[in-house]
Amino acid sequence: MFKPTSSILILIMLGLSGIILAAGDRDNNGVSDDEVFLDRGTFEGESNCGNTIIFPTSYDTWDVKYYPYWWNLNDTVFGTHTVSTDNMDHAEITIVLIANTLTSGGYCNIDFRIDGTTVGSFQILPGVNTINESFNFSPIPAGPHELRYYSTNTVSTGCGSIRWTESGHSIVVFSNVSSLDDSTWGMIKYAF
Repeated sequence: MFKPTSSILILIMLGLSGIILAAGDRDNNGVSDDEVFLDRGTFEGESNCGNTIIFPTSYDTWDVKYYPYWWNLNDTVFGTHTVSTDNMDHAEITIVLIANTLTSGGYCNIDFRIDGTTVGSFQILPGVNTINESFNFSPIPAGPHELRYYSTNTVSTGCGSIRWTESGHSIVVFSNVSSLDDSTWGMIKYAF
């Protein structure tokens, strides 16, 4: 008759605990093991186009605890990109999400950082898949700069998550607001 030894029992228990640890609610929607892995897209091309930077892309560094699901404090994406003109002091960002499963009470607070300095913050709410924000900041010189999006909160348990596209649909457009036409007509044109 076969008698399992204590080492075999330990290996079986370790194997079962590994299966249990692998299971979970990675997308934070309150349902374990229901995650759907949609293609986030892969960027192909040049990410620096004058003062328009394609960011983030699949070439950038994604440090997300339950990648690709953003819902934890410190989830971040960053990369070094070149701004081609001196004294840029304004950025307009467009972020495209491929999924937003946030529910009532769920939200993501995100910082936009340049070279480690937060130049603006915004909140992503349920049902929003395109984010457009603009920020003014101290002028930066031409050259490479680290751009970063950084999550500053953890979404409440069961309130969902967001997923970013990495295919090149999100951009940052840099400009110099101090060089804009400050006449009344210039301000009206700038608003549109």
